[in-house]
Amino acid sequence: MKRLTGKVLILGLLLTACASPPTVDSDAGQLTFDDLPGRVVSLSATHTEILYALDAADLVVATDLTSNYPEEAKATTKVDAFNFNVEEIAAVDPDLVITGFNFQGEVEALRAIGIPVLFLAPATRLDETYEQIETLGEVTGREAEAAELISSMRTRIDEMIRSTSGRPLTVFHEVDNTLFSANSSTFLGDIYSRLGLTNIADAVPDEFGSGYVQVSEEYLFSQDPDLIFLGDASFGESFESVRSRPGWEALSAVMSGAVFELDGDVAGRWGPRTVDLVEDIVAAVEAVS
Repeated sequence: MKRLTGKVLILGLLLTACASPPTVDSDAGQLTFDDLPGRVVSLSATHTEILYALDAADLVVATDLTSNYPEEAKATTKVDAFNFNVEEIAAVDPDLVITGFNFQGEVEALRAIGIPVLFLAPATRLDETYEQIETLGEVTGREAEAAELISSMRTRIDEMIRSTSGRPLTVFHEVDNTLFSANSSTFLGDIYSRLGLTNIADAVPDEFGSGYVQVSEEYLFSQDPDLIFLGDASFGESFESVRSRPGWEALSAVMSGAVFELDGDVAGRWGPRTVDLVEDIVAAVEAVS
C-alpha cells in the first residue's frame, strides 16, 4: 500500500511539473507566467486564428477589428489595434495581450500598467509559423492541440511542396498596383521558394531590407514571369484589370491566363490557413505546367 501511495505521489508531482506556467520567448524578450492566462486580448488577426484553431476561444475576451476568421471571432468585443488606446485594452481586464506589431509602443504602454504582452512579429519563414503556434499552445495550456495542428500543417504542406518539384517557373507577386512585390525574405516569398518558383523580385535592390520592393514595368516586361499572383485582389485587382493595363496583354502570364487572385486575408496572415494558401499556389502551378 505504501508503494502504491508513493507511485501516486510521484505521478502527481510529474503532472504538476508539466502543468507549471511557462517561460516563452517573444520579440520583446522572455515572458514568464505565474499562472496561465484566463483572459486574452488578441491584437493580431493571425494570432486570433491560431487561438481558435487551438480550441482556446474560451480565453479570448477581445480581438482587433481585422479578426474576422473564424466566424465566431467576429462576435468578440472589438478593439482598434491601428489606433491603439491603452485604456480601451485595459477596460476588458486582460491578463495577457498578444500582438504581432509594436508600431505605436503597444508593448511598453501595456507593460507600464501591468498587463503582460506577448509580442510575436510577422513570420518571415514557414518554420516561424510553427514556432508561434507552439508558443501560443504553451501559454494557453494547449500544447497537445498545438502539436497536432503543427503536425497536420507540416504534413500537408510538405506533400504539396514535393508535388511541385521539377517545375521551374518564374513568379511575380503583386502587393499593390504600384507594383510593389514580396521577395524571398518575406513569408510569401519563402512559400514561393519552397515550391521551387523563381521570384523575379529577388533581383530588385531592397533598399530598406523590408522584403518588399517596387518593380518597374520595364523590368517586369523583361522578365515576363510565367505566373502572376494578385495579393491585391481584395482591392479590386483581377485578371481583367491586369489585362487592361497598357502593354500587359503581351505578357506570357496574361496571354496564357496565368494570373491568379489570392484571398488577401489568407495571403496576408501566417497562421493555420497557410495550408489553403499553398493549395491555391500549387493549383495555379499545376494549371500552367
